[in-house]
Amino acid sequence: MHPAGGTAFCYLPLAAFLPEHTGLYGIQSPGVNPGEEVLPTVAAMAEAYLRLLEPLGEGPLVLTGLSYGGLVAHEMGRQLSLAGRGDVSVVLLDTQATDDDFAREAITSVDAAEFREKLVRFNGMYPGIDDAQVDRYFRLYNHNRLTARDHVPAVSPARLVLAQAVPDGADTPFHAQVRDFWRRRAQGEFRVETMECDHWEILEGTETARVAALLAAELAHHDPRLTPRPDAVAAPVGEA
Repeated sequence: MHPAGGTAFCYLPLAAFLPEHTGLYGIQSPGVNPGEEVLPTVAAMAEAYLRLLEPLGEGPLVLTGLSYGGLVAHEMGRQLSLAGRGDVSVVLLDTQATDDDFAREAITSVDAAEFREKLVRFNGMYPGIDDAQVDRYFRLYNHNRLTARDHVPAVSPARLVLAQAVPDGADTPFHAQVRDFWRRRAQGEFRVETMECDHWEILEGTETARVAALLAAELAHHDPRLTPRPDAVAAPVGEA
């Protein structure tokens, strides 16, 4: 699921590290393209995106999302699990959340200058992008930020994995609070995988291979026939 910026470009490097039998589908936010209306809440996004997945039919499914995208993935997994699906995992890619009302209220819109810096760093300011598109991304990013502020993730029976970015292995009280938050939301199995990188590097460099291995392992958990061959992942993976 897309992060707050709305596009799914950040997952392109991931495709190269997944086993050949694995399908990767990147879902982008309505509002990315001209004439599209944004969806009002995280729950509404989850419902709409689950309809997009219906043509895939039955079979093991791993829902993942970077940062904000993890909120949507978690809600999708919750809805599927409550509907009786037992072959679904959710992998949160450094998705941060809190029960602190003051911290939640501190989530506000960013100004255009800050957004443009983020766009260059995380989405790529490619040649030919026009001002109208930048403005559309800007409005969408702020809209999604505010839906994150208003969304309180509910307890879910879905299998849950938190891939948590811990730069230089420097675990902090904040990291512990985020782990505890998601642990309280997990009725089913919950585990944490520590990534030695910052928030935005989790899909860059060597960590991309680790994320791919996590996704492949979750698919294999639900169907052992999907266990990747030793040579199916492009880079070695170490356990955290």
